Amino acid sequence: MKTKLYLPVLLAVFLATGCASAPKQAAPAFKDDTAFYLARFDKVWDSVVTTLNTESIPIDSMDKGKGVITTKFVNYSVGPQAHYEIEAIAEKPSAARLAIWSQAGYTLSILVTSINDMSTKVKITAHIEAYDRNVSQEWHECISKKTLEGNIIEKIRAQL
Repeated sequence: MKTKLYLPVLLAVFLATGCASAPKQAAPAFKDDTAFYLARFDKVWDSVVTTLNTESIPIDSMDKGKGVITTKFVNYSVGPQAHYEIEAIAEKPSAARLAIWSQAGYTLSILVTSINDMSTKVKITAHIEAYDRNVSQEWHECISKKTLEGNIIEKIRAQL
């Protein structure tokens, strides 16, 4: 008699646990902005410069002794589509609620550091801005999603 009573309860427990599934984890919305390469400083430096040239990102200044490269402003998106395309690389500025973003662009600051004779670190910082043509008619700083940085890091890796 007890066996008949436990069977429906046991079945209900198995069905309840069988239907439950682990929550899916969303893929991170960003990539890293820092990479370590098993290559000498000079080789990595040359790969960074080559990558920027290949990607048509103009260099504003560079100091190999300090390991610093800064780029000129690059238009990421211009026109009505910029309002939506900015979201691929940055969080829209929250400063202006009624803003219409008509242009988005960035500059990169790249720091290349020798770790030892065979290892080099590269850190890329993107300074992203969007222009509001509606309310403030000003440029606003955006928070990077690290997409630009990650893409450049991967292209440097491909050069090595």
